[in-house]
Amino acid sequence: MLPTMNTVVHLEIKVEVQNPTINALAEWVFDKRAEISEMVLAPLIRLAQEQWLEQVGQSEREMVCTACGVLRSGVDGWVRRGGRARSVKTSSGKIGIVLLQVTCRDCGKTRAPCEDALGLEPRQQSTPEFRRKIIERVFETSYHASVRAARDCMGVSVSASTLHGYVQEEAGRVELTPDLECGVVIADGTRVRAGERLRGGKPVEHEDLRLAFQLTGRSGPAARPIAHLRLIGIAVGTNTWPAVLPGDGHTKLVVTDAEPALLAHVRDHYPQARHQLCEWHISHTIDWPLRKDGVALKQRRQLQKEMRSILWGKRSQREKRRLYQAFIDRLGFSPSTQTQLRQASSYILYEEPSSERTTSLLERQMREVDRRVLVGVRWSIPGVRNLMLLSLTRRHNPADYARVWQQ
Repeated sequence: MLPTMNTVVHLEIKVEVQNPTINALAEWVFDKRAEISEMVLAPLIRLAQEQWLEQVGQSEREMVCTACGVLRSGVDGWVRRGGRARSVKTSSGKIGIVLLQVTCRDCGKTRAPCEDALGLEPRQQSTPEFRRKIIERVFETSYHASVRAARDCMGVSVSASTLHGYVQEEAGRVELTPDLECGVVIADGTRVRAGERLRGGKPVEHEDLRLAFQLTGRSGPAARPIAHLRLIGIAVGTNTWPAVLPGDGHTKLVVTDAEPALLAHVRDHYPQARHQLCEWHISHTIDWPLRKDGVALKQRRQLQKEMRSILWGKRSQREKRRLYQAFIDRLGFSPSTQTQLRQASSYILYEEPSSERTTSLLERQMREVDRRVLVGVRWSIPGVRNLMLLSLTRRHNPADYARVWQQ
């Protein structure tokens, strides 16, 4: 770690503006931002390195040769070798700095010992703060629009493919940490145009993007409380529920839709938890089996309305279950709907109602996913997964997101 810096930088800048209105002066400063940043940063970075090497020479700090592993303290064992120029992209523009170098007397290797302390990796061409700011633009707009913004607002040229690489690399640093005190998990998915998987020799048009969140609490007024969600899993494609919901021993309630693979996964990996199906989806999804069995639209809508009344009416749970079973018994004209509702009956209308009965809290997250990724292009599976992992981690797991950018 470099020593604490407490210094004053004096700048002398020549300003030539023909019509010095506030707009003209502001535009001049904006155009010169990279030059001004370099005038400030270059001497500060050199000063920080000089102070650190001075402290090593006075045996106040230690330096390890990364080539031979020998620990150095004092002036013996290493020789100053000037500096090496380095160009780095920052949000203030592309700047040039000098990394001071030393040579180890034991192995003869020359290196820049302060590179790591400055937050730079070997051959790194951009700073973490630049990557963070340009990646966060991708959360809102396309890669090409983000590249144009970097050029116009930051004065830095970067290609869309390079920016895409930034997203993939930084997403690899994300480590989602669940709240071990939270007992409620909600999982759902949406369809995205991604992947190259084939079915029957033809490309599959869409893949499932699956998400799982913990509901860690609510705050605010009782009439409109704000739900606090924490991302615990995200994946794209089939057979991905194990990656999204790895299972644990403290979850007490899991709320999902009625996807068969998900039902089996929760049964096997959350045996101690109550599995609650989304009761909004129960009435919403019976339209498909009713239509499959030839039920007219008007009657389908009436049956859906009746099912909503059963599930959400102000009755006891016992009475709701009685009406639910009677509703199934009347559906002899639609065996597909009868089968679907019987399969769902074990996961709804518990004697003691579940604290969460729908996946509606995830609907906003799905709209955010759809808004960003449903843009008329086919994504790669890692591409859409990594972009949304970073975006949702930033929104719901601020501590996990901050760790991505810590050196």
